[in-house]
Amino acid sequence: MLDIIRKNAASWLMKFILGAIVVVFIFWGVGTFRSQRLDIMAKVNGQKILVEDYQKTYNNTIDRLRRMYGGTLSEAVLKQMNIKQQVLNQLIDAALIKQAAEKMGVLVTDKEIQQVILSVPAFKQNGVFDQRLYQAALRNAGMKPVDFEENVRQEMYLRKVQALLTAGIFVPDSEARQHYLYENAEINIEFLRIDASSCVSSVNATDTRLENWFQKHKEEFKTDPQIKLRYILFSRKAAAKGVNATDTEIKAYFQEHKAEFHVPEMRKASHILLKIPQDANATKVQEVKKRAEEIIKKLKAGASFSAMAKKFSQDPATAAKGGELGFFKKGMMVKPFDEKVFSMKEGQISKPVRTRFGFHIIKLEKIKPARDKGLKEVQTLIAQKIKDKKIEKTIWDQANKAYDTIIELGSLEAYAKSANKTIEETGFFPRNHPDPILGFNPQVLGAVFSLGKGELSSLLEVPKGVIIAEVVDKKPPYIPSFKEVKDRVKNVYIQERSLELCRKKAEKILQLAKEKGFAAAAKQYNLTIEETGFFKRTDHTAKGKLPEAVVRDALSLYKAKPFPEKISSNRRTFYVIHLKGMKEDADMKAFASEKSKIKQQVRQLKAQSVFTDWLQRQRERAEIEILRKP
Repeated sequence: MLDIIRKNAASWLMKFILGAIVVVFIFWGVGTFRSQRLDIMAKVNGQKILVEDYQKTYNNTIDRLRRMYGGTLSEAVLKQMNIKQQVLNQLIDAALIKQAAEKMGVLVTDKEIQQVILSVPAFKQNGVFDQRLYQAALRNAGMKPVDFEENVRQEMYLRKVQALLTAGIFVPDSEARQHYLYENAEINIEFLRIDASSCVSSVNATDTRLENWFQKHKEEFKTDPQIKLRYILFSRKAAAKGVNATDTEIKAYFQEHKAEFHVPEMRKASHILLKIPQDANATKVQEVKKRAEEIIKKLKAGASFSAMAKKFSQDPATAAKGGELGFFKKGMMVKPFDEKVFSMKEGQISKPVRTRFGFHIIKLEKIKPARDKGLKEVQTLIAQKIKDKKIEKTIWDQANKAYDTIIELGSLEAYAKSANKTIEETGFFPRNHPDPILGFNPQVLGAVFSLGKGELSSLLEVPKGVIIAEVVDKKPPYIPSFKEVKDRVKNVYIQERSLELCRKKAEKILQLAKEKGFAAAAKQYNLTIEETGFFKRTDHTAKGKLPEAVVRDALSLYKAKPFPEKISSNRRTFYVIHLKGMKEDADMKAFASEKSKIKQQVRQLKAQSVFTDWLQRQRERAEIEILRKP
């Protein structure tokens, strides 16, 4: 549970950083530069969308999708998802929003951006903004300052425009009541599952069919641009020889960085977690709280906390260990839990503490007071830090001096000969499969792939040290022969064809179910009928039994329309669904206590609808010119 609490406590920050966070380098003096010669993808009311920006957004989207699906998405599936058009639409919408914001007089100032960055807890050390933490987060995200700056400004424009457009939305009680009744109606769905893997054996992948298919899909197998480098490495390992830290240096570092060796107070706690269901109303919440209070009574009467945790706790990670969470410092847990633990005394048991996980009963086991580490305790660590700093200075000094000499002598070879250095050479490699010497740093890869044949790079920091590289040769993208990619073609063809066959099979089953009944269709195709049981519309996974996309289709069904018009699908699985039952008797007693929350939900839905309609009107009125097809 400790890991769960820690991870969830920080998850919104990572989303903030990688998605909607406002990040720029404005107040650190890092400017932006764009070539005026870049190709144009589209124009929106005269505003240019560059091919470079499109490609960058597309690559990020593909990487995210492949990580999400475990790297299993083929080019055919990506094509079916129409990702290229979606990315272009996203950039067009961003341009329209920014243009509208400017007409409305909406501004995003540098100061606003700075304030957001400075307020993010993940960028703070001891409550103070730490530039190193900020820059580390940026590097880990694999993004450049200019990309962050653009994302930030667009996000702030979006939020401000939405706020202006939706400021006057009002939700009366009657509308909130209607929404409550709709959301609390329960449905029971029966379904048949047809996986594309079951159709693989039906695919007849002969060489002739594969070659004919390849001729129609050649472009999908076009190679990525490739480059070949030669380079000189200034190695950390080589520079480390003979590097030491003196006692004087170690003592000086210790005196100057005492705050670095402060150990904050640590507390050890155990807990009993009683979860609150996702769709719980006020009555259900009170029931769970009452159960927690009953457990507390037993604990105060002498019951063993460990035994009670093993019996009642719904935290699978700690229940078997008697609820033990181990030691942690302030700020590592979600806020209500954290605040309670750090206000307790050793041996004390708390009243029920509510977090987004449910109600916690907490026992504070032990307190380790804050302390400062002594020099003996940290001298090995300090010595390594000093050595690392010396090594970094050495290799950068060497690389800078070498670069100046290379320019003076006119070639990498002349320098290597004069300095007795070895020139290493890579094979050809594409950007998405870089040579090991470069690692996967997007900035380094961007730098070398922007060079022309024979051009020299700047100093590049790589995992082993610093390199100076020269492009030996470049291979433009080309379409390989069928023979070169036959195995890959066969795999993609089978994936695509099995998906198509399975979809047709599912459509036949759906039609048969409509004509002869669900049970008859299942029997004819030897499929097992599964059932969700009754679930509320607020449950987007039908108690974990169906993917969200399928549940969305299921929620459109009603008594007069028990079957959907189309097949539901999720990745490579198709679902034939049928409304088996429906309950519409919502508990109106809970409505009064939840009314303000429901109104807020309805307002958000209306606001989203207003904004979507507004954006569609902007598109219809705009002069949008597509200069290159995505």
